[in-house]
Amino acid sequence: MNVPLEGLRVLDFGQGVAGPYAAQLLGDHGADVIKVEPPRGDWARTMGAQDGSGLSGTFVAVNRNKRGLCLDLGKPAAVDLARDLARRADVVVESFRPGVMDRLGLGCAALQQVNPKLVYCSVTGFGDSGPNVRLPAGDSIMQAYGGLMSIIGERDGGPLRVGNVVSDMLAGANAFGGILLSLFSRTTTGKGGHVRVSLLDSIVAFQAPPLTEFLLTGDPPKRLGNEHPLIAPSGAVRTRDGQINFTVFDHQWRDFCEGLGLAALPDDPRFAGTGERQKNRDALSRELSAVFAKRTSAEWIEALRAIDVLCAPINDYPALVRDPQVLHNALIQTAVNAEGREFPLVRNAVAIDGETQCLSSPPRLGEHTAAILEAELGLGGPEVAKLLADGVARAMPAAPATQP
Repeated sequence: MNVPLEGLRVLDFGQGVAGPYAAQLLGDHGADVIKVEPPRGDWARTMGAQDGSGLSGTFVAVNRNKRGLCLDLGKPAAVDLARDLARRADVVVESFRPGVMDRLGLGCAALQQVNPKLVYCSVTGFGDSGPNVRLPAGDSIMQAYGGLMSIIGERDGGPLRVGNVVSDMLAGANAFGGILLSLFSRTTTGKGGHVRVSLLDSIVAFQAPPLTEFLLTGDPPKRLGNEHPLIAPSGAVRTRDGQINFTVFDHQWRDFCEGLGLAALPDDPRFAGTGERQKNRDALSRELSAVFAKRTSAEWIEALRAIDVLCAPINDYPALVRDPQVLHNALIQTAVNAEGREFPLVRNAVAIDGETQCLSSPPRLGEHTAAILEAELGLGGPEVAKLLADGVARAMPAAPATQP
C-alpha cells in the first residue's frame, strides 16, 4: 500500500472551507487528521442546504478523512489539551482572523516553542498585516474585492460572482502546497515553518493572465459573457436542440469555416485575422449563429471534434455526474459510516501512480473525542469522563467505517 503522507499528524482548527480543505487534502493522501471543533461545531455544518442529520454538503465536501475532537477552547484545560496534541503533531492548520490563536495561547510562536519541528499554517482573509487585517472575509465579498466579479458577466450586464467558493478552494489548495513545501524544507533544516495563505492573495494570483494583460496595456478587461476574452469566435452558441461551448484558435479558422459551409468567410476582411475577429465579434456571431442553429448539439460536437476544434456540451450537474469521462476518472465516490449511511464525495484532483487512497465519511461533532484523548494523550477513562462532565470536551460514540 502506497500512502505518501502516512504517519503525518495534523491538527485542523479550521472552520468554513479553506482551512478544512487544506487539511482534507493532507488526509486524502494518508495523514492522520484530527479536526478540532468548538461545542457549537464548525459553522460550515450549517452552511447551505442540510440533510436530515443536520450535515451540509459544504461540510461533507471538505471534512472527510478526519477524526473529530470537540473542545471548548474558552476553557484553559481545553487549551492545555490542544497544546499537548500540538506537541505531538507535524502540522497545525488554522483559519481564524490574525491574533485569535495567539490570544488562545495556540499561535505559531507558542506552539513552535514546545514543538520546533511543527509546520504551522495560517489561512486568513486579507493576510496577517495591513489595513484590512481585522476585517471579516468570505468568498462572496472576496470575489468582489479581489476583482474577479469585475470580469464576469454579460457584455451589457453587471458584474456576477462565480457560483462556488472560489477564493476558499484556491486558498485551501495553496495552503496544501505550502504545507508540503514546508515539510520538504524541514527534512533538511530540521525545523518547522509558518505557512501563510490568504483568500485575497489566492484570488488575485488566480487571475494572473487577465491581470497581467491589464498591467501591460492599461486596459481593464471587458465582460464578455461566455466568450473567451482573447479568442474569437468562441463561447456558448445555440444549436437546434440546446447549446454547446467552443473555441477556435487562429490556425483552425479556415478549416472551421469550411466545416460550417462558410468557405468564403476567412476572406472577409472583417474576419481575416485574430485581431479583426475580436473587433467584429458581434458581426461574426451573427454569421455563425444561423449555421449552428441548423444541427443538434451532438452533431456539432462530432463535427467540430473531427477537425480538432475545442468544444463541449454545457453540462449541468445531473449530466456531469453521469458523464462517461467523469465516471471513468472516478471523480464521484462514496464513503459509508458505521451506521451504514452513504456519503457522496468528490475525489480530489491529484492522482499519484501506485497511491492507495481511502475515503472516510466526515466526523460527527466530537465523534472521536474520547478515543483521541485516551490514545493520543494517554488519559484514562475517569480523566476523560471528568473533562466531559466539566464541559472541557464533548464526545459522541462510534467511529466511521473506512471504505476504499
